[in-house]
Amino acid sequence: MNHMYYNWNASFNVYMIHGGTNFGFMNGAESDAAITTSYDYGAAIAENGDITPTYTAVRSWIQNISDWPQPPLDIPANNPASNYGQVTLQRIGANLISTLTQIQETCQQSQDPLSFEQLDHGYGYVLYTITLTAGGKNLVAPNIRDYGYVFVNNVYQGLHTGVTLDGVALQNWYACGINLTKAAIDQLASSVINDNKGAILSEKAASTPGVFVGQFVASALQDTFFDSRGWGKGQLFVNGYNVGRYWPTAGPQVTISMKLI
Repeated sequence: MNHMYYNWNASFNVYMIHGGTNFGFMNGAESDAAITTSYDYGAAIAENGDITPTYTAVRSWIQNISDWPQPPLDIPANNPASNYGQVTLQRIGANLISTLTQIQETCQQSQDPLSFEQLDHGYGYVLYTITLTAGGKNLVAPNIRDYGYVFVNNVYQGLHTGVTLDGVALQNWYACGINLTKAAIDQLASSVINDNKGAILSEKAASTPGVFVGQFVASALQDTFFDSRGWGKGQLFVNGYNVGRYWPTAGPQVTISMKLI
């Protein structure tokens, strides 16, 4: 390393030197592999600005280069952080569908399900509904590019990938983009926090997809992280702002930085 960079007068970049956070839906993907909300891939400076072992290793290497004209500066102190403890959450509404209809945008009707692009809905979620004239067993939706959560009569049926039921095309759909603006989220959360309309559910019901809300008081405005262990997969909003996706069962990330909230 010393010979390559110092004796040859070469330059190098550290990727990445400062880990960031992909807030909201900005984490994107590489091919079919999703990117975590955190963009801190073992960076020398963590996403919240803290010093990491990578930082001290790079600093030590530079410090030990003989005759190096610019010795490293002193290691800065980490930012103060707070643990605000556990937050009790209540579920909004009896099921996810009834909750989403409270913040849905204007629905569009079509023979086949419309894409996000056709709905001019750039990010987030779309609620697709259809009324069945007959029952069936095998639902097939091969063109879903991300994830589709299936409910029948507001009851969660599972996760599935032109939609057919027992080989027959299902048509006459309603597609409704979900409004995830700060104003919509604040209004939805206030129905529980201010009006005490949260639902007390059984453990089984609480494990199905839904919208949950809680509150805590930050007595000191310091760095903190949301610990998602014990949860499945979802999106975190704080003070109406979309912080990002959590998915601890997929890993490797289990905490989300809330530095800018």
